Amino acid sequence: MPELNPILVKDLRSRMRGARAYILLTIYLLILAGVTLLLYAALSGESSNDLNAGRRIGQTLFFTIATVALIEVCLITPVLTSGSIAGEKERQSYDLLIASLLTPWQIVWGKLVSALAFALLLIVAIVPVMSLAFLFGGIGLTEVLIAIAGLVVTAVLYATIGLFWSAVLQSSLGATSFAIGTVIALLLGIPFLIVIFSLILGSSAPSDLLDSVWFIYLSRFVTASHPFIALGATASLLSSGGDAFFEVVRTGTTIVVVPSPWLLYIALSLIAVMLLLTASVRLVQPASPGADRKKRTGRQG
Repeated sequence: MPELNPILVKDLRSRMRGARAYILLTIYLLILAGVTLLLYAALSGESSNDLNAGRRIGQTLFFTIATVALIEVCLITPVLTSGSIAGEKERQSYDLLIASLLTPWQIVWGKLVSALAFALLLIVAIVPVMSLAFLFGGIGLTEVLIAIAGLVVTAVLYATIGLFWSAVLQSSLGATSFAIGTVIALLLGIPFLIVIFSLILGSSAPSDLLDSVWFIYLSRFVTASHPFIALGATASLLSSGGDAFFEVVRTGTTIVVVPSPWLLYIALSLIAVMLLLTASVRLVQPASPGADRKKRTGRQG
């Protein structure tokens, strides 16, 4: 039986040992359950005589639960990892960790997986709440699986952002601030840029440019870099009878087939995760004696 990563085992035990994890999970589910109950009460009162009320309530409940869960994952997962390496520096145990027989990759991987294990617990916990939408209809298994895939990939990406800042900075507070700031900048900055470019291009751009294949692909990649836009566009595509895996874009004279927004989002997120993990491993890499000597010589010179 292969030996488990000791960093993973140690961090998992310390994370789940106290009451903090259970309190966070309880608050997370209470927010979801409260939003679901309030929404159901509002919708059921408005559509008591509508024959399609069940289908509409099911769709609204599902998309609301998925949106609230995505917001919570975006805010919680970077906090889970932002103190993982910076906390070792604050506790003066970072040098001991680097001097151990563990490789930088094992240290970074153990820190990331221990935080993701708790994030995945949060995602699994919402599945029973999300499945309530099945009781009303209007939602298929495809929508549920795409929503869960989007939540898992978002958790991995934003946890990696927190881990990167934890490797860069010396304090947990600074790493948490930069991680949350990066997440907010991504969530607000991308829609802002899309609106600005839409206003600029909408009034003056020639139609040949807007209908070109490369512009269609570029615009799809930009919009797919935002989790809410990518998953929302996928929901619109499915509700209009489109395919779950690709989108057909018809321009004046040509037909362009592009991957579905949720597939583009997963591909872009995995590329970003690999880049951030590589940078984190390089930051955790112990400095060679030659590099230290060169640094001291440079300071003396």
